[in-house]
Amino acid sequence: MKAGADRRRPAWTSLPAALRTRILRAVGGEYVRDEPAHGGFSASYAGVLTTTTARAFVKACAADGHADSLRFLRAELHTLSHLPEGIAPPLHAAIDDATGAALIIDAIDGHHPGNPWTPEDLTAVAQTLRAVSGTRAPVELPRAEDDMVPGFTRWREIAVDSRLRAGLPDRLRGALPELLRIEDGFAQAVHGETIVHDDVRADNILISDGRAHLLDWPHARRGAAWTDLPCLLPSIEAAGGPRCEDAWRTFEEHGAPSQTAMLPVISGFASFLWCQQAQPEIPQLPGLRAFQRTQALPALRWLGGLLP
Repeated sequence: MKAGADRRRPAWTSLPAALRTRILRAVGGEYVRDEPAHGGFSASYAGVLTTTTARAFVKACAADGHADSLRFLRAELHTLSHLPEGIAPPLHAAIDDATGAALIIDAIDGHHPGNPWTPEDLTAVAQTLRAVSGTRAPVELPRAEDDMVPGFTRWREIAVDSRLRAGLPDRLRGALPELLRIEDGFAQAVHGETIVHDDVRADNILISDGRAHLLDWPHARRGAAWTDLPCLLPSIEAAGGPRCEDAWRTFEEHGAPSQTAMLPVISGFASFLWCQQAQPEIPQLPGLRAFQRTQALPALRWLGGLLP
């Protein structure tokens, strides 16, 4: 499984000249080169910008660019301005005006995990998720149960959609009444006061000197500790890493709760993936549905093995 869309982001030159000028002024120095990021599911520009005096990671979108990408970028600007030090890369500059929006953070030299996943990379991510799950969320972040419902509670939708229902593994198709019961507990399961990244996957992680840095924070929430873990493990299994239930043990060694305790979140994320992978393609985000489908299969297999 590829970590993200198999394409490069929009070019630096695709941004309006006025926005590029604002970004260069914030970074400092004259333009030397830029290295667009590869992959991800956003139509914003993202890449490492090198000037005569500095090097920084920039994410930017024109005011008339892809509406969802611009909305997510503005949400990330809001989140980064409120997160406590050490949780995310510090925000060095923010732009949000008539030309568009941009954020500027440190350029981190590191590698994305998953080529292949190694025990060392799993441990690094477990340590970071332990730190995130032990950190109280700023009150400015939305509550997880407010923003993750109804997106992560889709079993009722699946139950009445013959096409989605028919594609389920037999074990889950026969367990729909139980899945609906579990779904009723989702909001309570994600309720809490800790930081939830809500999009932890390989292309949003950079590992540098043994530390896992979480990138891309537009979906951050205030919720239950370790809510991110059930949403990470299907992508690890889909990328050839350990099975979800096997990888979970590494995280339990770093304080994660039992799989049973997180069953509503495991079930909810599986329902999200299964519904989303069947939706129409988004032209600006090629590869998204295939990426979701590839994760849905291990998520459904994992869930089936956890049901009583």
